[in-house]
Amino acid sequence: MKHNLVGLDIGTSCVKAAVFDERGNALFVASAPLQVFTPSAGWAEQDPEEYWTATCSVLKEVFNKIDPRNVAGIGLSGQCPSHVLVDANSRALGKAIIWRDQRAQDEAKWMNQQVTPAQAVEWLGSSNLGDATSPPARLLWLKENRSSDWAKAVAVLQPKDFVALRLTDKVATDCYSAYCLANPDSGTYDPSYFKALGLPIERMPRTLFPSEVAGEVTEKAALVTGLKPGTQVIIGTIDAYCDNLAGGAIFPGRAVDIAGTSEIVSLGIEKLVVAEGVYPARIGNDGMFLCGPTQAGGETLKWLAHSFYQEFHEGIQYDAMEREAKGSPPGANCLLFLPYLNGERAPIWDAKAVGAFVGLTFSHDRRHFTRAVYEGVAFAIRHILEISETAAGVSSREVVVGGGGSRSDFWNQIKANVLQKIVRPTVVSETGCLGAAILASVGMGYQKSVKEACLAMIQLKSGIQPDSKLSGIYNTMYSHYRDFYPALKMVCSGEGS
Repeated sequence: MKHNLVGLDIGTSCVKAAVFDERGNALFVASAPLQVFTPSAGWAEQDPEEYWTATCSVLKEVFNKIDPRNVAGIGLSGQCPSHVLVDANSRALGKAIIWRDQRAQDEAKWMNQQVTPAQAVEWLGSSNLGDATSPPARLLWLKENRSSDWAKAVAVLQPKDFVALRLTDKVATDCYSAYCLANPDSGTYDPSYFKALGLPIERMPRTLFPSEVAGEVTEKAALVTGLKPGTQVIIGTIDAYCDNLAGGAIFPGRAVDIAGTSEIVSLGIEKLVVAEGVYPARIGNDGMFLCGPTQAGGETLKWLAHSFYQEFHEGIQYDAMEREAKGSPPGANCLLFLPYLNGERAPIWDAKAVGAFVGLTFSHDRRHFTRAVYEGVAFAIRHILEISETAAGVSSREVVVGGGGSRSDFWNQIKANVLQKIVRPTVVSETGCLGAAILASVGMGYQKSVKEACLAMIQLKSGIQPDSKLSGIYNTMYSHYRDFYPALKMVCSGEGS
């Protein structure tokens, strides 16, 4: 029976493909790396053609092990907001500007002056137009600064939608990936809004619900991917949403931390909750959650490796860094790390935020710096979760951890200790792929709803217990963590001079 499903995740550091059965068991997983280019400070770009070549590579690898005739459909997950300009021949125009790029700060300031909160609610269903990473700010920058590409473009797509185009020859996105551009409830673009911003509405792709079919795999795409022609492609949604689905964030009271390139922290809620620093999200009527994406996470560990471990010549040795960190006591001898190395998103939303080590003395060495980085990211998770729990009026006992970082018992234990909550890793660490497969299972009619699909396909490992004896030191250091950002912001902005 053709009940196997492929989840394809177009991430930042790599493209992953995984084949799942109806119970969410991963039958085979493949990945291919992606490059990130930083031509200027605060910029982050990728080559869209790499999205496609990596997709072809991982699917071919999968189908060397799994018979493609047993695959009924493929669901998509992708980094967002990242923008690919596409011409009339489905070719990418220049580099893609990806989610962590901060270049559109002036455009963000202008659009928030141009559109009032009341207008934003009328046009988009939300008063928040976002910051420099927001899609409309990004498009304004592209229009002004890449005018030649802009003139040739017929569509602006997310990376997963660019891959969907190559697979199906159809232009589409989902209603959530089009955030700050389309109303997520109706999936419609408001002409008055686009007129106010001076952006062409005709370049916006049609919007679908995440479990809807974008199209079928063409003969041409089948030749280079190994998929069977006619295989249905489910449009999917933002990787953060797919990750959260795979952790069960749509269930009220469940806390989820997705440990990927950046951390994404969520809390399931029963009704709409508004809280400063995080935002409410949902997948249709199947469940809502408060969500906060950071800039810190696995990328921060890469920075740590490149900056402190010059002996790593053949790639990052995470086990070696963990052994080093274990040589430091919890709290890193009162060395505190603020992980704002590329600005910060949730919960402070400050593109100009900078990181810092605080409390440095002659007694500190590489062991302490390493542990402080792991703990600093855990403090960022606690900051988002604390805001969400306070706003929702609930306190979660457990935190489900997914993503690549969930495979580290050491980091999971640090998170449990800092949060003073039980940490339960997901069985499948490729949560973006699993979330895409969950949506595909609904799109293919195997499950009646997203919630039913989550119940059927999510599997969790045993819980990691927090060390209650460490609550005192981590509560104190977390309090300092909260205090240092405003002071650091004042120093770096010159407000204190």
